Amino acid sequence: DNIPSVRQGAAVALANVARAYGASSEEFLIQKVREGLEGIEKQPASTEKYSGLDKGPATYGVVKKLRDNDLDLHTNQTMYSCGSLAPKMGRGRDGGCMDHKFKKPAEPWELTEGCVHLLAELSQIPTASRQVAELLPLAAQAAAKHHYPQHVVLLETICKQLPAIGRGVSKQLFKKRLEDFLDPIFYSVSCDNQLTSSAAAECLLQLSHFLGPNILRGRVEMHNPRYLEQLDKITPAQPFAM
Repeated sequence: DNIPSVRQGAAVALANVARAYGASSEEFLIQKVREGLEGIEKQPASTEKYSGLDKGPATYGVVKKLRDNDLDLHTNQTMYSCGSLAPKMGRGRDGGCMDHKFKKPAEPWELTEGCVHLLAELSQIPTASRQVAELLPLAAQAAAKHHYPQHVVLLETICKQLPAIGRGVSKQLFKKRLEDFLDPIFYSVSCDNQLTSSAAAECLLQLSHFLGPNILRGRVEMHNPRYLEQLDKITPAQPFAM
């Protein structure tokens, strides 16, 4: 769906289905998550020239800025009042400014983002957690795709859900995949989008509590020592116990 809260709610509902119907439904959902994560490869750099809906200045700031500064969209165009569109939009309860019949097709990144929510929900089901861990490389690969404007929204969701996924699949399994996510997380920390940057900082804080601050710092240092300056601003290094 085009609406983030609907995607998140659907993930919760599907996880409840898995809890109710067991292994067969888990297998089906895991396959759908795999397809959704792989589907980010089909995301064009721009669909229908800024087709993403402006659902909020912070969340879709990147898309909105591009669209607002597109001279082709705002030069020599006919001006309409809200009321003048009423005949085409339909009158009464089903029409007017709040007509919800207007809906754009879902984009691949939106399906991928919904699958990240579902991955987090499935990670809390013990019988599905190992399969969730096996899909983490695909989630990391999706996070590395920055060729489309809305990638910051997907990164925000991944940063928000990653600590929960880690706790769900177990510390042992998660640590094997941690490095796959370090570049996307630190990219997000320095992102101009405030919501994405804040989500990444909070992600590092939670991972520090979950894994231990020195373990996280050690992994970051091995992966890319240049990230340590950013990490230490968010979660200061702890002295080793003697």
